[in-house]
Amino acid sequence: MFEFTIREAEFLNRFKEKISEYINKSYKYTMSFLASPVVCDYRDNERLILISVNKSVYQNLYSFMHLNDNHMQYAAFACLENALYAMRFYRALVLYPDHLHTFITSSDFTLEESEKTEKAEREQKEYSENEEQFSVIEFYNALHSFNTFVLKSPAISSQLHNRNLFLGLSCGKELSDELQDEVRKNLAGTYLSLRKHVALFFNGGLDENMEDFEDELDELFKEYVGKFS
Repeated sequence: MFEFTIREAEFLNRFKEKISEYINKSYKYTMSFLASPVVCDYRDNERLILISVNKSVYQNLYSFMHLNDNHMQYAAFACLENALYAMRFYRALVLYPDHLHTFITSSDFTLEESEKTEKAEREQKEYSENEEQFSVIEFYNALHSFNTFVLKSPAISSQLHNRNLFLGLSCGKELSDELQDEVRKNLAGTYLSLRKHVALFFNGGLDENMEDFEDELDELFKEYVGKFS
């Protein structure tokens, strides 16, 4: 397992272990939901598409965690970016059945155009102060900018440590402060993104322990925010 060298290392690794467990639990839960015609009423072609997109979410999340453990942070960040894109794609198809129909029947479908429907609805809605404001799209855009060196300073400085540039495939066993910060932020973003993704699946009793586990993880995340805010 990757050992964090920033402060609160023991806590960060415990949080990371819980996220890994949540990925495993939620993958089984979401796939059971999609495979069940009792709780998930889709046509066969629709079900196949949603299962494929959901598998892409989780395969990339598994890769993100595995590559992170093996000190290959930049490859890990690329997999996380792919997972976020698949989450956006799944959300657009599930929340708006017309978009799912368009995707199946037309070559003109684009994710960005489909997301405009939800954006318009959000802009018309009044949010309370306590309402969660995290955006998977904004997190995706920030990560994409880092991965593609649009954000030049953090993307390049994160590869430097003690005024040296590590030239191997991985980032070495001791990461720069900047890269450690990116790992920490991306773990938090992964958790919040996955919570929003799983919330799209109706809890039909397929996993009676899922809500209890999510409550436990929510409390751990609050502690996480308190330590690093």
